[in-house]
Amino acid sequence: MQLIYVYDIIFFLIFGLFVAIFLYKRRKRVKVEAKIFLMYKTKRGLKFMDWASKKFSGLWNVLSYISITFGFLMMIVALAFFFVLIKIMVSLATVPKIPPLMPLVPYLPQIFNLPLPPFYFSYWIVIILIVAVTHEFAHGIFARYFKLKIKSTGFGFLGPFLAAFVEPDEKAMQRKSKKAQLSIISAGSFSNFIFGVLFLVLMQLFLVASTAPAGIIYAATIINTNEIETMVLDNTPLENLESEETLELLKEKKNGDINQMITIQTKENETFYMNYLLLKDQHQKLNEKVNESKNITVFYDGPLIKANVKGEILKINNIVVKNYDKIFENLSQLKPNDTIVIETTVDKYEIIANQNPINNTKGFLGIGMAVTPTTGVLKFFQNLILLNRNPFMFYESKYNYDIFTFFYNLLWWLVVICFSVALINMLPLGILDGGRFIYLAALGITKSKKKAELVYKSAAFMVLAIFLLLMLIWLIKAF
Repeated sequence: MQLIYVYDIIFFLIFGLFVAIFLYKRRKRVKVEAKIFLMYKTKRGLKFMDWASKKFSGLWNVLSYISITFGFLMMIVALAFFFVLIKIMVSLATVPKIPPLMPLVPYLPQIFNLPLPPFYFSYWIVIILIVAVTHEFAHGIFARYFKLKIKSTGFGFLGPFLAAFVEPDEKAMQRKSKKAQLSIISAGSFSNFIFGVLFLVLMQLFLVASTAPAGIIYAATIINTNEIETMVLDNTPLENLESEETLELLKEKKNGDINQMITIQTKENETFYMNYLLLKDQHQKLNEKVNESKNITVFYDGPLIKANVKGEILKINNIVVKNYDKIFENLSQLKPNDTIVIETTVDKYEIIANQNPINNTKGFLGIGMAVTPTTGVLKFFQNLILLNRNPFMFYESKYNYDIFTFFYNLLWWLVVICFSVALINMLPLGILDGGRFIYLAALGITKSKKKAELVYKSAAFMVLAIFLLLMLIWLIKAF
């Protein structure tokens, strides 16, 4: 078991003990809801809401209109994502182990072709505190701006898992204008979106400050360790890839030079390569079952590797790397013996394409990409998340790798969950803010409670039908 998981379990136990002691000492102020949900009510935060609502009243007035518009937009976008998700679920050969009960959280990486990092209990505590508290405080600040009384704030506990809440005077809220109610209801999701953007910016700054390009990504394939005949590093034979000595030896020689990669020869007389970064990414999995054969990712023997290209790639055939979809299209049209011009921070290289190992009518350069090119709105989000990343380069932390990965993944999850909550919370379901939002919007437009209820029930039925369809597809794919 990795050390991080040990720490995470210890933190889980400590936090669970802290919650138990906290609730026991304040048991007179704790109420039990639905026999299992504990509600701890307090007045903390009310003074801040009063102060903020008065101090920045002009800002809240402007944001109230933006928040309402955002609410409608998020409802449309959330429904659109559900239809995209249905298409993706149908096309996936294997689906994530998590059923699509809250689908946009575990399935967003599938939509945007992004990897799914580990999720630790310590992440959950930090994220739920940030997401829930900012969400509820946004409700509270807008409520106080519209002179709505807040009875209490507090936390709800289901074991060691928690949620925040703000308790307004519901009867007084129903007497407020439609604009006021819609602003208050949509404020939570709006704040989640704003904080999602802030964490996205922070993640980009963190990447810029903490990482640097460390090598070219070459075209890769998968082979089984049983297929390997020999492995050589600088004319020195290697016995296995699992040992720490192999990893450390390769680390000393890491850069783009062909002689500083492991040369792998298979029993079929095929040649492949592996550099330090590729081995490091697979090292843990290689050691999980030492006595069994494993599939490993290796680089093809391509002309780019043999050209000994150094530095960070800036242009390919005079196309800047940021236009990776155009580069992908350009390279897909390559024929054997075509010349490709690679411009890096070090030099300019002219490379002759080989035959593609899969299709001999196509040319092969041997370059790999960190992402799959997309179009439309998916491309926009992909570019946003990978804003400062060269798609043809490996990146390595300038500092401790484990610490960097822990905090980067935390920021990654904060971004994903902030956006996911902003979307899901505006779905037109009674248990979510979107349910009341669509009812009030329909009531304001139609001036009829009967018609407003029909709109709400129809929207809720559609969402539940989509949920059921997603679950059915998931069950068929998973089992």
